[in-house]
Amino acid sequence: MPSIDIPPDLVGQSGLYNSPDPLIRRLRLEDPSGKSITNISKYFAEKEVLILYAGSEYGENNIRGFHRDLSTLAQRYKSASVIYVSTDVLPRQADNVLQGKSWLRMTFFDNSDFAPVGEPEKDWSVGMEEVKRGEEFLQAGEIEMGVEKIQFDQEENENDYVRPLSRAGLTVLMNVFSTPSVAVYHLPTHTFLAKNVSISSFKPEQIDKNYKIWRGGETTSVKIADIIEKMKWTLLLLLLAVIYHLAVRFGGKEYDFIPKIMNGINGRLNGKI
Repeated sequence: MPSIDIPPDLVGQSGLYNSPDPLIRRLRLEDPSGKSITNISKYFAEKEVLILYAGSEYGENNIRGFHRDLSTLAQRYKSASVIYVSTDVLPRQADNVLQGKSWLRMTFFDNSDFAPVGEPEKDWSVGMEEVKRGEEFLQAGEIEMGVEKIQFDQEENENDYVRPLSRAGLTVLMNVFSTPSVAVYHLPTHTFLAKNVSISSFKPEQIDKNYKIWRGGETTSVKIADIIEKMKWTLLLLLLAVIYHLAVRFGGKEYDFIPKIMNGINGRLNGKI
């Protein structure tokens, strides 16, 4: 990875990126009160699972139950952190969503170039002018064009400075197409376990089972093997039906034994009546 000069405002603040994890060292985070987390290695020392939630103020009233489930998760599981990734264009919109929430958040001042939702008539071309600590945040377009590639599944040198991810940049890595969108990241293995996770996965009747799976570094996504296991008898019967059909079609009526069996059964039944 090429060496990058440390911005003047970050000299002496290596705690912002002093983690070997390729994701967490690229996030500029704030605690629930809005105070910057200045030593991520210490803060996340006991954490194993990150719940990355990309959301917006638009439609927030319709998913308050989901928000309660996330807050419950953040309080119940000490090895997890919920990180809110605002896709809004105004700080007050993010503040409205985060009011009373026990989640962490990505800093808002990162020049993210999100398109506004529900207000097309306004001119948003100026965008954000204030950038946190003068850093050059990695934007969505740069990730999509491969200007900078982030290699997961492995550790990085925690002493090297790397450009932080903007909120828009992170949504590209999360494969966000609309909000709400949730991704699960496993810190011990430095990998995304799941993206576009259903919000029903966080319901009280589901979360204990799902969190145990995530904490173990596994995914709750449906796999082909799981589908085959659950449908094995159905698939077996389907296979036998296909074989029977082919045998009758190419082998002749002598292989069409089912009508003979049915006639025999009917004869026995008629004989008992």
